[in-house]
Amino acid sequence: MCGRLNQFAKISALSLAGKKLRIECRPKKKAEDMKADAQVIHNICPTDYADVLTMQADEIGMERMRFGLVPAWAKGSKKDVAKKFGLTFNARCESIFELASYRGPILRQRCLIPVRGWHEWPDRNCPYFIHRTDDAPVLLAGIWDVWESHSPEDVESGGVITSMSIVTTPPGRYMAKFHDRSPLILEGEAAFAWMQPGMPVADIRGLLKPYESEHLEAYRVSTAASQARNKTDEVIRPIAAPVPQHGTYQPIAPVSSADAPQPMLPGLAP
Repeated sequence: MCGRLNQFAKISALSLAGKKLRIECRPKKKAEDMKADAQVIHNICPTDYADVLTMQADEIGMERMRFGLVPAWAKGSKKDVAKKFGLTFNARCESIFELASYRGPILRQRCLIPVRGWHEWPDRNCPYFIHRTDDAPVLLAGIWDVWESHSPEDVESGGVITSMSIVTTPPGRYMAKFHDRSPLILEGEAAFAWMQPGMPVADIRGLLKPYESEHLEAYRVSTAASQARNKTDEVIRPIAAPVPQHGTYQPIAPVSSADAPQPMLPGLAP
């Protein structure tokens, strides 16, 4: 599962495949959902908007997308599709080519979501923040689509939703300490190739592998991270030492009343 994201306020440049790339923000689509105007940095939850990298005409640009894919073929109003597609924020690599919501985008519309890190809950009362030790952007592989409402009730608030889902795989060795799923993380040539159009299915499948890196680090944070409304940097502040890469590890549940459990969003992948 990968249901909570944290991004940087701005990424002015990024290196991919040995090339220093300047990232330009693309203009918002006409009639885009007004919710896309609000930038959320911390604790980006499903239905929040995140900044996403896509490739168009051989140029990489950034645009804001809803976290949780709404397929182009979905019928109804924004309220209707929000109910139908509430759990599409993760796309499992094992079924991504078969499920109706994902099989078109995985072939034609792949993206990268640059994050500072994300949260996992090995115990529902015990959130952990995962990031790189050098705090460099982590590139999560995703798929995206554009949906348009034909309902009059959506005209005022914007009837176009550009949305994405994060592809997940079985976990690598380190990530297995915290969850039985992991976001697909790509680097270098693989990250650059992911966004290329016309990529053969066999090559796409070849990238769907668990991620292994000594640079990943996880540390425990407050249960404030479990509160969807909390968009402050409190959700990424460490309250314990990082979990070592090697050796076994048993998550420790909170014990203080100030760190009491809070409700969290469901995290079931489709």
